[in-house]
Amino acid sequence: MSRENNISYFRKLIYYFKSCEVSPTVDEEDRLWNNIMSEISASRRRRRYELNRWRISLISLGVAAMLSGIVWILQDNNRNELYSLYVAYQAMDVSTHIKSDKVKILTGEQELVSVDNGARIDYTKSDEKLVLGDREVAMPDDAAYHQLVVPNAKHASLVLSDGSVLYVNAGTRVVYPDKFKKDYREIFVDGEVYIDVVKNEKAPFKVHTTSCDIEVLGTSFNVQAYSSDTNAEVVLLRGSVKLKDKHEEELLLQPDELAVIMGSSIKEKKHVNASDYILWTKGLLKLDATPLSAVFKRLERYYGVKLAYPEEMESMKLYGSLDLQCSLEEVLRRISLTAPISFQKMDNELEIHINNVHKNN
Repeated sequence: MSRENNISYFRKLIYYFKSCEVSPTVDEEDRLWNNIMSEISASRRRRRYELNRWRISLISLGVAAMLSGIVWILQDNNRNELYSLYVAYQAMDVSTHIKSDKVKILTGEQELVSVDNGARIDYTKSDEKLVLGDREVAMPDDAAYHQLVVPNAKHASLVLSDGSVLYVNAGTRVVYPDKFKKDYREIFVDGEVYIDVVKNEKAPFKVHTTSCDIEVLGTSFNVQAYSSDTNAEVVLLRGSVKLKDKHEEELLLQPDELAVIMGSSIKEKKHVNASDYILWTKGLLKLDATPLSAVFKRLERYYGVKLAYPEEMESMKLYGSLDLQCSLEEVLRRISLTAPISFQKMDNELEIHINNVHKNN
């Protein structure tokens, strides 16, 4: 009990006795005084106990925080890097660039350079310059991450600083550092890429998408993971990869295996001919019971043209392959040879209809 509290306590006693107009006896005074001193001693003991308890709690919290910090640093020293990678992806507004007719490389919100369709972008030739075919571009010193934006109807190839090669499909974004660190390599992909990873056992290669994370040492695989799509796919050609979805569920893929991720969960794994899934790098689209609606979505990205079609086409399946070196109208004409559809051009889009004669079949 503080000095101020003692004075207040005595004053209350004085006021009480005055109000009663009585004077305490000697025994009453001794009794009251002993009660006061007992209360003061008990209060002091409580204060010492509370203070010690807080001290112990603070020390415990400090130790726990320190240990947690050590564990965080030792076990996840690259989480800050991943966080920065994701922040870079989220922060870059590419809405205007994705609709452009040029492949572009961004640093932050700034455009570093635009390149022609099919360009080969190489980071291995120099630490200070970016090589684009027969020309070079100086790289800024203050850009932690670069972002390759490939709009619809375009494609590009990207050679990362470790020599790993990415073939980047239409409507795709890739966030990556201009130079990898020694002990890990990480990139972020929104779209479709075929990656041939240079093996380095001391630096695992990780691909992050909005639906799953993929970890490899040295391998080649295809990732189709557009954030605007419901499903994502990972197909392995060589080596092995480990997938982890957003629920921390893991799956190991072997060559010629495909994993399907629905939303943020791994749903299935099946055996396929993996080479069929990278034919798009050669201008071909392999179809294997592919829903017609999914085909149209890929054609929209590849040609950069809006297609309007009814929902019923979700249940129609296509087989074979399509030559994407042809015009879009020619591709649709070839589809119409096996599927009951017709199409017509309306303003800035193509309208696709189900032929009446086949509607009820």
